[in-house]
Amino acid sequence: MTKFIFISSIILIAFGLSMFISDLLPIDMFNSGAKDEYFKAVQSTSISWSQYRLHALIIGIVLLALSKFTNIFG
Repeated sequence: MTKFIFISSIILIAFGLSMFISDLLPIDMFNSGAKDEYFKAVQSTSISWSQYRLHALIIGIVLLALSKFTNIFG
């Protein structure tokens, strides 16, 4: 059970960090455009996984701490 919590926490932390890092990249990074655009517009009616990046990061950190504390008490 501890390994499952640990692996889940690593996945959630990696997802949260990758979503934060992806906001720093230009939109047309691989296309040779005249200027870089950093503004990303998302429709309000759509569901975007990037809305949950902070939630995933916090839950991943809590699960990581939980997996470490269960090793101490167990």
